Formats: sequence, C-alpha cells, structure tokens
Amino acid sequence: MKRTGIIEKLKRDETGVTLVELLAGIAILSIVVTAFLAFFIQAANTNKQTNEMNEATFLAQEEMEFMTHYSTGNYSEEEVIGLFDDINGKYLRQFSSDGYEIKTELVEPSDESSLYKIVVEVTGGGKDRAKMETRLPFEKTTD
Repeated sequence: MKRTGIIEKLKRDETGVTLVELLAGIAILSIVVTAFLAFFIQAANTNKQTNEMNEATFLAQEEMEFMTHYSTGNYSEEEVIGLFDDINGKYLRQFSSDGYEIKTELVEPSDESSLYKIVVEVTGGGKDRAKMETRLPFEKTTD
C-alpha cells in the first residue's frame, strides 16, 4: 500500500526542468566550452611557433658547427672563402633546407685579431627565425 502511494505521489508531482531552464543551462555550457576551445587553439598556435623556432635554431647551429669544423680542421682561409660566393664584396653562402632559407655571411677581420666574423641567419615563412654570430680563426696560407 505504501508502494502505490509513492508512485501516485510522483505521478501528481509536476516539478521538473522547464524548456527555459534547459536552454539557459545549454547557453552557459556553450560559453564555458567556447572559452576552453579558444585556449586550446591559442596553445596549438604557440606550440607551432615554438617548433618552427626550434627547427630554425637547430639549422643555424648545424651551419655554425660546419664553419667551426673548417676553423679547426686545418683548412686554409682560401679553402674556406671558396665555400662562399663573393656578392658585392661580401662572402655569402645561401641554401634551403626543410622550408627554411639559411644565409651565412663571412666577414674578413678588420683588425689584427685575425678572427673572421660569421653570421648565420635562418628565415622561414617570411619571418626571421634564428640568428647566430661568432668569430673564428682560419689558418693563413703562406706562399
């Protein structure tokens, strides 16, 4: 008897969620989800930019190690200069790798230190991505 009384009471009870309350809940949930979605999109863009910068830095480092090898490998300065194109009095070496443009500039020493200035610039997607600079000695040739 008690069991049927509870069922009858539930049948008469007209409390519940109205359509307006349901729409308000969906609207609030949509706002929260949109905010999180914007956060994830921004995080993905930042991650992409960081990966591009890391790749460009690795390429610049690889080119710098290549030049360091010539500095310490008993190569004459003529052999080193032979790696570069003489463009308007500047020694430049340019090539592409993995969608990046790598430009290496060799500047002869202007003082008595005999250290060549080497500048490596990596660009990609129209933006400067990495730049490294160092000074290295190269063996002078004696005639």
